[in-house]
Amino acid sequence: MSKLGFHAYRFSFWLAPAVGVAFLFDIYRAFEHPHLQWMTWWATIITYGLVPIVDRFAGRVPTHFSADEQMRLVRDPMLRVIPWVCGAVWLIALFSALSYAPRLGELPLIHRIGFIVSLGVVGGILAINIAHELVHRNNKAERFAGGVLLASVCYGVFKVEHVRGHHLRVATHDDPATARLNESIYRFVPRAMLGVYRHAWRIEAETLQRRGFRGLAAFIRNENLHWSLLSMAIAIAAYAAAGIAGLAVFFGASVIAIIELELVDYIEHYGLVRGEDENGKLEPVRYEHSWDYSGWFTNALLINLQRHSDHHAHGGRAFGALNSHPEAPQLPASYATMILAALFPPLYRALIHPRIEVRRQAARAI
Repeated sequence: MSKLGFHAYRFSFWLAPAVGVAFLFDIYRAFEHPHLQWMTWWATIITYGLVPIVDRFAGRVPTHFSADEQMRLVRDPMLRVIPWVCGAVWLIALFSALSYAPRLGELPLIHRIGFIVSLGVVGGILAINIAHELVHRNNKAERFAGGVLLASVCYGVFKVEHVRGHHLRVATHDDPATARLNESIYRFVPRAMLGVYRHAWRIEAETLQRRGFRGLAAFIRNENLHWSLLSMAIAIAAYAAAGIAGLAVFFGASVIAIIELELVDYIEHYGLVRGEDENGKLEPVRYEHSWDYSGWFTNALLINLQRHSDHHAHGGRAFGALNSHPEAPQLPASYATMILAALFPPLYRALIHPRIEVRRQAARAI
């Protein structure tokens, strides 16, 4: 069981939707009180300024749930509803932001940028991260909701590529979401974004071909097309509501949210490679193929995304039931801190490469 205690652990995940609620209050104050216009940046400042500090002082809380405890957490009604609440808060935040878009001209340029960046940061947490949880669920309604959230940031292709691509190819050179050793974040992010789009369409085309669909019939049934059309519908609604400003907010925030996801992807598997047997067959995905971190504050905020090794070993396991694994490579700090470090590639390599080398030496010694 978590050192937080069962009920404290469960309730800690309400930090996630609180991010969206805080954003709503921040943009209201920024537009209604001229001396508070700087608060358009507040969500970004909190995420990449205050969260790393709080996480560092809050410490690490590993989880070691028994099978019975995991089943209890999987069935927990409150934990099952939290992703739905997060998704609803995100959609309210998105459409509230679009309602403010016609007033962007009231803000100085720097704060207009802050408005779009902060909306994108919230979208990375409440749209993409929550969708990541939902698209792995067995329930069709939850998977559909995950797709809607991804389409709301123009990344519906992630639903196809992540589950049917990334989880199979992780820690290989065929996976666009696995950062290679010595690859900088500046090289990885565009490669990953392009790779996700390309792989998603190829995966779906191959699936439809196996089911006997060809040509126009296959195109019409392509899931990527459906989510793309939903993104276009939201863009049209944004334009109808706020003109060019609405499109700028919608597409700008979507780009920020996607970049934020790929920054996290960079951290999650950097430099890790699955081995092959004498026949060239890939070894199964193990805990050793994802970086882990047990900082309780960020894990509460990101509904346990940092317990990434358990997620890859058990893709369908609900976020609340994920365990820590000391045998997995351990990050020195939370995702937000590591993203900031990755902006300076020599610093990131200095932090991570010694840990990779220690693991290599240990593997050679076996």
